[in-house]
Amino acid sequence: MDKAIAEVTYTVDEVRYKREYLSSWPEGVIVIRLSASQAGRISGEVTLSRMLDPDCEVTGSSSLGEVVLEGAFEEGVRFATVVRVVQHGGRLTGGRREYLAPAGTMPPKDLDGGQFIFRDKDYPYDPIGVSTCFDCADEVLLLVATATEDEAADDLVGWCRSKLRSVPVDADRLIAEHVQDHRSLYRRVSLSLGSECDAVPTDALIEESRKTGIASPRLLEQMFNMGRYLAITSGRPQPKGQPCKAPINLQGIWNQDRRPAWDSDYHLDLNLEMCYWPLDQIGMGDLVIPMMDWVESLLPQANHAAMDLYGCRGALFPAICDLRHLGNIDDLLFAWTGAGAWIAQLLWHHWEYSGDELFLRFRLYPLMKEIGQFYEDYLIYDQNGRLVPVPSASPEMGIKGRKRYSTLSSPSSIDLELIREIFSHLLSASQSLGMDTEKRQRWSDILSDLPMPAIDGHGCLQEWADCHEPIDPGHRHRSPFIALCPGNRITLEDTPDYHEAARKLLHIRLGNRQSTVALTSVWDAQIWTRLYDGDAALKELSLIAHTWLIDNLLLSHCDWRDDTTTLNWFPGKKLFQIEASIGILAALSEMLLQDRRALLRILPALPKTLKQGEIKGLHSRGGFEVELIWAEGQLVQSTIRSIRGERCKVKCFAPERQLAVFHSGSIHEAVYDEDVVEFSTERGESYILRPK
Repeated sequence: MDKAIAEVTYTVDEVRYKREYLSSWPEGVIVIRLSASQAGRISGEVTLSRMLDPDCEVTGSSSLGEVVLEGAFEEGVRFATVVRVVQHGGRLTGGRREYLAPAGTMPPKDLDGGQFIFRDKDYPYDPIGVSTCFDCADEVLLLVATATEDEAADDLVGWCRSKLRSVPVDADRLIAEHVQDHRSLYRRVSLSLGSECDAVPTDALIEESRKTGIASPRLLEQMFNMGRYLAITSGRPQPKGQPCKAPINLQGIWNQDRRPAWDSDYHLDLNLEMCYWPLDQIGMGDLVIPMMDWVESLLPQANHAAMDLYGCRGALFPAICDLRHLGNIDDLLFAWTGAGAWIAQLLWHHWEYSGDELFLRFRLYPLMKEIGQFYEDYLIYDQNGRLVPVPSASPEMGIKGRKRYSTLSSPSSIDLELIREIFSHLLSASQSLGMDTEKRQRWSDILSDLPMPAIDGHGCLQEWADCHEPIDPGHRHRSPFIALCPGNRITLEDTPDYHEAARKLLHIRLGNRQSTVALTSVWDAQIWTRLYDGDAALKELSLIAHTWLIDNLLLSHCDWRDDTTTLNWFPGKKLFQIEASIGILAALSEMLLQDRRALLRILPALPKTLKQGEIKGLHSRGGFEVELIWAEGQLVQSTIRSIRGERCKVKCFAPERQLAVFHSGSIHEAVYDEDVVEFSTERGESYILRPK
C-alpha cells in the first residue's frame, strides 16, 4: 500500500518471474511490467475481453503489439481500451484479430432494472476477446489506456493511442514517478500502535482476531492503512486539464458485478458522507474537491427538484443519485429532505480545516444559500408553534404499526440538527464574508423557532420530536446521533445532557443489533470515541474484524461468514462497500485526537490495551498539524505545528493531564484553566507539549 504496486512473484524451473501492476496517476495509464531472472524466458498472450452482458455491445481488434477493445452500453455510454506491448528482446507475434465473445449463453435482459446480478466466484468461461502475443522476451512492458466520452467525445480509440504515445517506455522511470506521487499523499499521515512490522499474512491476523475477540494492534494499523489507500486510489481530484473526476461511490472503483448492488451509485443518507468525513483530519482534504464538483454539477437539477416536488425555491438533493442525475424519490427514503444539508455539513467541516476563504466565498456559501432557501420555503409552524419540516423522516427507520413500511414521521432529530446547522453556518459565513446582512435576521428567526431534538422522560435521545415506535430498535443507521458524530454540537463539555442522552440511545441500539452491518459498527466505534470510551470503541473495531473483514482487507457490507449475529442480506456473498473501510479512519484517529468546538483533545479515548504508539500528520480545525507519542497509556510528547497562526487550546485526557508548552527549546507562555492549556502560535512554527 505504501508503493501502490501489486506484485506477483513465483519460480518455475529455477527461473524467478515477477509481475508488477500499478495505475500511474502522473501518466494516466495502467502499467504492467513482466520480468524474469534469466533472459529470453518471458512468453505470453495479452487479451482484452468482457463478460457476457446483454446490455453492452463489444467489439475489438488487434495487431502486433496492440490490442483494442470498444464497447457501447444501451444507455448510451461508450468506452474504449487500448493496450500497447513493449518488449525487450524476443519478438511480437499475432493473436486473435477479431473479437470473440466468451463461451456460454448470453444472460437474459433484466428489463425491470431491479435485480442485482453478482459475478460468480469462479467465472465459468475463459476470456477470449482479442489478443496479441510476445515470445522469448527478456522483459515486457504493458501500457493500458482507457477512455469514455468524458475524455473524448468522438474518437475514443484515437484518444487512447495518443495517450500511450505520450508515455515514456522506461519502466523504472514510470514506477519511480508513480511511487513518489502516491507517497506524497499516502505518507502525509502514519500510525504505529507499537506492533512489530513482521510478515504475518493478513488472513492470519484476521483469524487471530476471530479467536481472541480483539483486533490486534498490527491489524488495526493495516485497517487504518487500507482506508487511506482506498480513499486515495478512488478519490483523487482530476489532474489539470482533465474533466472532473467522480466522487467515491458505494464501491469506489472495485466492482466486479454486471449489475452491482444498489448500482454502485451515491447514497446520501450516510454512505457518501462516511467516505468523506475523516479525510480532512488525516491531511487529505484535497480529496473532498470531487464531491464539491459533483454537487455543483447537479445543482440545476436540484433546483428543479425542489420546485417540482415541493413547490419550494432553493435546492433539494434526494437520498439516492448517480454520477449525472438526481435519483427518484423512492419508497425507502421518499420523505427525507436532509441530504443536501448533510453534504453542506461535510463541506463546512472542510472549510473549517482548510481556512480557504475563496472556497467559502465562491463555492460553499452559494451552495449553502441554495439549500437554506429550500428550508426557508419548506418549514412550517405546527400546532405547537414549532417551526418544523413536514413531512420528515429518519433514514432509514420505519415506524411500527403501519400497514406497510414507511419512514414518514414528525420532525426527525437528524432533520432538526441538519437544518440548525445550515442556518448557523449561513450566519457565520455571512458575517465572516461581510455579505447578505439583510438575510441574517430571517436566518436568526428560523433558528429561534426551530425546536431542539427531544430527550424522553428516561433521559434518552429520541429519534423523532414526537413519540413514534421504531420498527427496528437496533436499526443499522445511527441518524439521531448526527450532532454527536460526525457533527459537533453535542459534547460532554458543552451539552452534558445530550451527551448522556446519546449514550443511552446507543445502548438501546446495541442491545438489538441483529440488523447491524459493517458501516454500523464503524459509526458506533466513532460514537464511542466521542463519548470518551476507547475500550468500547475498540470492541466495535474488533467486531468489524471478526465479522466483515475479508482476507484482502476490504470490508463486506453484510455478514458473509454467516455467523448469524448480524444482517445477512446476501448469504455467502462478499459484497464489498467502501464507506466502512474509509470511516474506520475517523474512529481510529479520534481515539487519539479530537478537535471539536475549538478544543484539541489529546488521547480522549485511548483503549487500555493500546498502551503505546505514535501518530503523525493529523490535522485539526483552526489550522494545526499534530503529532502524538504515548507510552504506558501516558502522553510522552505532542508536537503541534501552526499552519495559520491561530491561538491553540488543548486538553489532555491521559492520567498526567497538565501540559507544559515549549517553543524553540524554551518554555512558551500559556494560560491554564484546570486541565486546559491555551497559547498563542505563529504561522509555520512548532510547539511541543509534555506532561508537567
